[in-house]
Amino acid sequence: MKDISFYLIHNNSKDRIDLRNRLQELANKLNIKIIEIYKQRKFSKIKFSWTYKFTILRIYFLRIFYNLIHKKDFSLNFFCLLLKSFLNLYKYVIDLIFKNSNEIMKSYKYIMIESIVTKKHIKAWEHFLKSKKQIMIVFEDDAICKNDTEERLKDLFSRSESFNFDNFFIDLAGGLNLENIFPQRRIKICNDEFLLLKGIYTNTACSYLVSRNLIKLFYAEYKKTETNKYFPIDHLINKLGLKIKKNYSISSVHFHNPLFTHGSFKGNIKSWQNY
Repeated sequence: MKDISFYLIHNNSKDRIDLRNRLQELANKLNIKIIEIYKQRKFSKIKFSWTYKFTILRIYFLRIFYNLIHKKDFSLNFFCLLLKSFLNLYKYVIDLIFKNSNEIMKSYKYIMIESIVTKKHIKAWEHFLKSKKQIMIVFEDDAICKNDTEERLKDLFSRSESFNFDNFFIDLAGGLNLENIFPQRRIKICNDEFLLLKGIYTNTACSYLVSRNLIKLFYAEYKKTETNKYFPIDHLINKLGLKIKKNYSISSVHFHNPLFTHGSFKGNIKSWQNY
């Protein structure tokens, strides 16, 4: 399939070799090249600084802020989320004040790991934009193939020949319960197979399909703000979608039965965050 590229994001961990091999086998069966993004700098020893507290707090606040804007809705669920977010922020600030240096460094390292993963996704976007491909599918290496994954992907690709995917973000692996990731008013189509939503709503970014046109928009917006690199990739994609939706009609698709299983959520696979 000449217009499609696969990108596999990982850190070369030995315990996920089998999962990566299955994704490689899938790519071979579909005659699609898979590009691996795994190189990363080793953590150098970071000396403790009290300024890390302000850095951690700033990033945490920005994530909450954009998450609330993203899920903004005039509903009881949203007001509960708003209250919960403010309570969590208050608790987080208090905890942060009294954390010792080791705990601060642990929190800071966690943010740096998230940043590394985000950078790998951005590298995949950059590589894709340098190619002439029209559609990219990104996998993190806890995406698990199902028995019907190959056939469902073929069906999805055949639809792309008659349907314009230009401004669509398609989640392929799920993870969170759908009712927790978007306001009900954003639903444009709901049938037995999928939900079509107005705007960009990610579900963990374990695996997603996106068109060349939308990646161009994402990447241009990403480059505008230095702090974007500190967002987890799923939060970042939501934030980028918020920024560009003012000028473009963009949508996202979520399957009730995802094409892949998100292993860190439902496959008893150790999350990268715990390495």
